[in-house]
Amino acid sequence: MLVFGWLLVSCGSDDSPKVPPAVSLAYPENNSECTTGISRSETTSEVEFRWADTPHAVRYELTVRNLQTNVTENVITSGLSASLVLEKGTAYSWNVIARSESGMDGPAGGAWQFFNAGSALTYPPFPAQHKDPVSGETVTPDASGEVTLRWDGADADNDLVEFEIYFGTDASNLSLEQTVGSGQLSLVVPVQSGGVYYWEILSRDSEGNTSRSGVSSFRVF
Repeated sequence: MLVFGWLLVSCGSDDSPKVPPAVSLAYPENNSECTTGISRSETTSEVEFRWADTPHAVRYELTVRNLQTNVTENVITSGLSASLVLEKGTAYSWNVIARSESGMDGPAGGAWQFFNAGSALTYPPFPAQHKDPVSGETVTPDASGEVTLRWDGADADNDLVEFEIYFGTDASNLSLEQTVGSGQLSLVVPVQSGGVYYWEILSRDSEGNTSRSGVSSFRVF
């Protein structure tokens, strides 16, 4: 008996759209003072932003946010750099999103922050960044009925001294929960089930300069 075997070969390629990965930022460096801006007036300078080439990307969207006013500016480009005229002596954050030829956006990587150099000899700390709980998140307290708040803080002058943690159930009337040293980036707070809580961080440096993080909130199961 002859047994004939049939070999079925399927050939093809994966034509599904490729989503770009997160963009690697290059300059201005994170938590730094940017001194390379080209002066355009007594109060402004032009800053160049640079990032790395990203697979499957044909366009990039740069977003720059003034950390004092929360005003944002956006630039869309096919290149690996873009320039904006910014206020001197002011803190900014920035990030870049890659976009594919099909219009699909890659994930937003972590934003970097910097001070655009001005005439000041010292700068306030960067606003602290809430890390956990994420704003709007619903969390489960531990067995003791407590939640751990976590944040990041930085200062271009490297003279950060302390954080004041404000906490409560009324966003317009938060109480000072505790003041901690710059080396402490977490705090355990008591909560009640079903409650909505708000928290804000004031950062202070050795010159007495301060910045506020803005208010973040979370709900408790």
